[in-house]
This record gives sequence, structure tokens and C-alpha cells, in this order.
Amino acid sequence: MSKYDASSLELEEPFTIQIARPVSTRNYNIKSFIRRIFNLNDVPNKKQHLPLFIIAISILHISIYFSRFIYDSKKDQHFAMTLYHLFKLYIPCMRPTSHFIRSRVVKCIRLTTNGTCYYDEVLKQTCFTFLYPNQLWRMITVNFSHLEWLHLLSNLLAQLVQGIPLERKYGSICIAIIYWLSGLGANLSFMTLHRTEEATGASGSLYGLMLFLIVDRLIAIQANVEQRRFLILQLTLLLLPHIVVSIPLIIKFNVAHSAHVGGGLVGFLIGIGMLGYPRSWNNRYCIRQITCRLIAFILLCIFYVITISIFFIQDVPVVYSIYYSPNPQIYLE
Repeated sequence: MSKYDASSLELEEPFTIQIARPVSTRNYNIKSFIRRIFNLNDVPNKKQHLPLFIIAISILHISIYFSRFIYDSKKDQHFAMTLYHLFKLYIPCMRPTSHFIRSRVVKCIRLTTNGTCYYDEVLKQTCFTFLYPNQLWRMITVNFSHLEWLHLLSNLLAQLVQGIPLERKYGSICIAIIYWLSGLGANLSFMTLHRTEEATGASGSLYGLMLFLIVDRLIAIQANVEQRRFLILQLTLLLLPHIVVSIPLIIKFNVAHSAHVGGGLVGFLIGIGMLGYPRSWNNRYCIRQITCRLIAFILLCIFYVITISIFFIQDVPVVYSIYYSPNPQIYLE
């Protein structure tokens, strides 16, 4: 060997072998399990959407509640009560009341010194004069108002735990449509049974998302029989947090079950109309499946026609004893 060859060999870097450290499979398994729980896509490597709508609406709920909380802590309840009165669901603020009812003399606290006033004055103070008595924006703003932190926590849990996976699968536009249509159905259902009561909260919309999620997972269970146990566990874990937190609310407050039924019905019908229904055969385009989806959308239209007609045709019922109360009976959605 020549000197040149020897020097070239000496300049070469020595060959080293690095032994990789063992990776803990426990943490990896936990992370992968959580990802599977929140992943509703049954097709591998399918594109995931960003949950922009659910995150934005959740931030809005938190901001509105904490703005009320801050003003309450400063003993400036004027802003908090004003915000609540503008947002709550209350038919006398949304539908013209008959002259016979509005001209009645009732007992009041704040408007006159002698303790009596006209019911129309009480309504204007409760509803505010802006667009009174046609304040139809309350159909939407009722979703942004929450009575206390437990009420907010219950709705946020369902909104984030169930809404984010759904939005990642179906996109923001689809979930926003289901959210607001379910909320509208919930409010209309509540007002057909409670025409003189107040309501606040967004759980009507969330029950619509919940029933849509149930339809989605039932169809996934039918299509993936080998993963049936995991899909049942996934559905249970996605529904359980909202159910657990809702139990104290049901015990402590008046819960608007009619709104939950209306919102859930809308979400269920949209789910059947979009996705079909769980079946025991694999042909997605059979004539019964198409007919069932069409019937679901027809029933959804009939539901809205009936409830909207009841809301606009019927006047607020006659109330024979009307007393203005600063703490009226409130139903939580």
C-alpha cells in the first residue's frame, strides 16, 4: 500500500453505531387510542377539516358568560341583566300581544311609585322597546346565553367533545347548518308548549348534533362489523361527559325537555336524510334507503311548517294573573 493510500484511510471518519433508546409504547398507545376516539372518519387517510365553527362559537359563549360574570362581580348588574333580557327566549317579546292583555292593570315594582301599571309597560321594560314586540332575533341569541357556570360547562362539553369530531369529518358549513336548524327546531318546540315562559341555553342545538352523531356511529357500526365493540365504546365516551354534567342541572333547575326533543328530532331527521339509516344489507343505493332518506326530509319540512305556523298564528294566551317578578321562572336548554 502506498503512503497516499494510508493517509487517505487515516482521514476517514470512524464508523459508529448508535443504539436507539427504547420508546415507551404505553404513551404511544394512549395517544393513539384518544386519537381514534375523536376520529370519526372510517376511510383511512381521508382529509380532516378544521373545526373553525365549533371553536368560534365556543369562544363566543365563554366571552358572553364571563362578561356577565365580571359585571356581576362589580355589582353592576344593569349590563348583565340587559344582556340576559336581550338574549332570552320569551314569546311576549317576539309576538304581538292582544290589546286586551296589554291594557290590563297589573302589579309592578319598578315602573311606578303606587305599585300598579299596565301590562304593556311591564313588557316594554322586560323586552326593551327596540323592535318590540317583534324581536325575532331571540331565536338565535338564546343560544349564546347561559344561566350559571354549570350550565355553560354542560353545553361546552357537548359542543367540544361531540362537535369537533363531527366538524372534522363533515366540515364547518354542514355542522353550522345542523347546529342552527336544530336550535331553531328546539326553540319552536319549546314555544308551542310554554308560550309565557322564558328559556336560555344552547342545548337544543347540541341535542341535534348528538342525535346526528348517533346516526353516524350506528351506520359506521353496521358498515364495520369487525370494529363494533370499539365503535360502541367510542360513542359511549363521546356522549358520557355531557350526560354526567347534565344530571345536576336536571335536579337543580327547570330543564326545557321539549326543546331537547325538538332539537334532537331535527338532528335525527337530518342524519337519516343525509346518511341513511342502519340496515342489514350492504347496498347503499337500494330503493328503500332512498325512500327513507326522502321521507326524513319531508318529515323535517312538515315539522317546521307546523311549529312555525303555531308560533305565528296563535297569539300569546290570556294570562289571568300577571305579576312582574325580577326573578321569573326560567327554563334551561
